[in-house]
Amino acid sequence: STSPPVASPFDFAAYGYGSCTAWATLLTYVARAVGIPARTAGTPCWNTGEFAGLATQNPKVSFCWHGNDGKNSGGEFLYNHNWVEFWDDTQQEWAFINVPPNAGPNEASFCPNFSYKTGCGYDPITACNDATTGACVASQDHEIFSITWDFPGEMGYDGGDVINVSSLTLSNGEHVSPLVWSPYLASPLGIQLKDVGLRVVNRTDFYRCKPQ
Repeated sequence: STSPPVASPFDFAAYGYGSCTAWATLLTYVARAVGIPARTAGTPCWNTGEFAGLATQNPKVSFCWHGNDGKNSGGEFLYNHNWVEFWDDTQQEWAFINVPPNAGPNEASFCPNFSYKTGCGYDPITACNDATTGACVASQDHEIFSITWDFPGEMGYDGGDVINVSSLTLSNGEHVSPLVWSPYLASPLGIQLKDVGLRVVNRTDFYRCKPQ
């Protein structure tokens, strides 16, 4: 979970506030509790503003993934977001809902005009030319991931390639973790969490705008 300390459902209820990750975690657990398959999804770094582009061309992309520039942490360098995906029996596909609850799934800054065929932001007249925000422009170094229990190469219902986070790299070859709030978070044995079997599904192609 890419989150500040108040993240678990208990903490969220006890303190009365939480980040997008806290909302996503709570809603995921609530959905599972009533029998709806659900998982947390998100991006470590949006592909817009000063963090846009490839890490090979823009060093600030690395700052975004680490949540700091080596001198300052948090704040402007935390350009991530989390939301919830749930299994839609009608579509036989993963669907999504943005959080917090007053954030609509098709809001302009997140994923406008979504369709399973064209992704986010497609317009019949301008195609993807005006799709310049949020999930519309997800791409390499700005992927969208979902959590999974499956292993790479398994044929399941993940909706994308399964990636072992320990092998995740940017275009410049730098090893990174999607846990941007705490990229160096370690287990009691001192092993970084990204190296203890964490796996994610690459959902970038599902969300990005795709011309017909």
